[in-house]
Amino acid sequence: MADLAGRLIASRYLVQSLVASGGMASVYRARDSVLEREVALKIIHPHLATDKSFVEKFRREAKMAAKLSHPNLVNVFDQGTDGEITFLVMEFVPGITLRDAMNDFGLLDASRTLEIIEPLTAGLAAAHSAGILHRDLKPENIFLDDNGNVKLGDFGLARAITQHTETGSVVGTVAYLSPELVTRGQADARSDIYSLGVMIFEMLTGRQPFEGEQAVQVAYQHANDRVPAPSSIKPGVPPLLDEIVLWATARNPKDRPANARELLPVIKRARSDLARGLTTNLEDIAKTARANWDEDFVALDGATEVIDEQLLGQLEYRSEIATKLTKANRRTGRLLVLFTFLAVFASAGSGWWFATGPGGAASVPELSGRSLEVAIAALEPIGLKVVEQQEHSLLVPVGFVTRTDPPAGSQVSKQSEITVFVSLGPKQVLVPEVPDADLSEAQALLTASELEPGVVTSFFSTVAAGKVIAFSLASGTETNQGTVVDIQISLGELPDVRNNGAEQAKQELQALGVVVTESLVFSDEVSKGLVVAMVPESDPLKEGGSVRLDVSKGPEFATLPNMVGETVAAAKRALEALGLAVTVDTDQLTSSYGVVKVARQSPAPGQKVRVGSTVTIYTR
Repeated sequence: MADLAGRLIASRYLVQSLVASGGMASVYRARDSVLEREVALKIIHPHLATDKSFVEKFRREAKMAAKLSHPNLVNVFDQGTDGEITFLVMEFVPGITLRDAMNDFGLLDASRTLEIIEPLTAGLAAAHSAGILHRDLKPENIFLDDNGNVKLGDFGLARAITQHTETGSVVGTVAYLSPELVTRGQADARSDIYSLGVMIFEMLTGRQPFEGEQAVQVAYQHANDRVPAPSSIKPGVPPLLDEIVLWATARNPKDRPANARELLPVIKRARSDLARGLTTNLEDIAKTARANWDEDFVALDGATEVIDEQLLGQLEYRSEIATKLTKANRRTGRLLVLFTFLAVFASAGSGWWFATGPGGAASVPELSGRSLEVAIAALEPIGLKVVEQQEHSLLVPVGFVTRTDPPAGSQVSKQSEITVFVSLGPKQVLVPEVPDADLSEAQALLTASELEPGVVTSFFSTVAAGKVIAFSLASGTETNQGTVVDIQISLGELPDVRNNGAEQAKQELQALGVVVTESLVFSDEVSKGLVVAMVPESDPLKEGGSVRLDVSKGPEFATLPNMVGETVAAAKRALEALGLAVTVDTDQLTSSYGVVKVARQSPAPGQKVRVGSTVTIYTR
């Protein structure tokens, strides 16, 4: 996106400077001229602004985030479009992100960690209470302002909470994805809690719990391994924080806090007890927190969960009994058997189990965006043979499934072969040579090269008017298939106005839409009042750009003529015509200047003097 600094958006928001740019949008610092305050302006990249589904998602973000008002959430003020620009107006938070803080200072101690996590959990609790998931919790989205406040922002992946929100594909940053998002593509408030627990782990240890060279390796570990206790990486972490991290990152969502509202009083009590040097454990805190809760039910988008023995059992979770049913999950014998079956099934690494249909048929599950390992684990148990093929994809990360053949939902016989296509990432293509052609031919050439024609900008150039000057990427550059390439088109040459009168030159350029400024300069070659040079603000000059005309003031130096013997009046006229100031040293009346003669002069005849300097003539 071109630099928008100085542009007024929606006749209200004056863009000041670029703050950050990501894959989907850029964020600018701007001034709200109506309310006279600083704001953050989030603007979709031009190639996405034409995508109706993406714009609708962007507007959904604005509407959902606008529902929230909390001191620990970044407020959303406005949303709209201005020509080709689609924008979101948010609270401007001067300061740094949590990622910046960890990069600068490394791991944090328990006290500082809880100092950040408590207000962060409060903000997340407000979102959960409003029925909104964040789905992209990570240090980059946590803002620490200059006044010491903590704010959660960027609800770019937010969705309304349902009992199980289907994502359609794995989203969010892989280092913080919950197991259920990796394996089933489903999320609820407990998925945000898992991401929060991973962040607490990272703050306490200075590293993420799972690492790998590829995203798929990290995702696999989230789906199959437990997050370790922080003290196993960093000895000295208080046991209470170990327990909070293990509780928040339990692989089974049922073993986690149901939402941030349930976690918040525990975080508050933990911070208070650690500050006072108390060695309470998670169970003690849970009992006290439970006694102080003002409601027995938490409603999320129509689903009511009883905060009763279930939560207390969850709070007793320990890593060594991660797969054991807690006291909270006392159910009827039938439910216990069902829960145990599901837990065992999940631990085997299979996210789905589809029963065979009548006559031994099987339904092909939706696997797009899942890892190959998960796809195999889903297909083989229902009697389908997996054949792997690879293909390029613009949208699906490397190593994840793009599609299947037959497609999802198809009914196939047992032992049928299912081709699973795995992403190689975007195909690499070369930017073509700039053609000696007009716009439509250039756009067709880019399309044929599997690139996306982008914004067309016109420039004055020596290239014939209407012809292509250049692409925004150099010819021969290797780039992703589908990359947007902007095009520069020629307006023809600017006229050569040198040695023309300044006013005539100005009118000629303004007729072409060029903004003209003038600057006076000395010139020994160009007469006074004529154009010495034309200086464009850029080369090539963009349509509507500006040029500076350097207009001659005449020579900078003058050679003094011999004025001795001339009348005072004649000498004065001749010297002033050269741009010199004249002083007359005489005992004669001015009425006699036409008669009395010059006896001598200073400086002497033949000397070079700067135009504007003073020459003295004497009559005695």
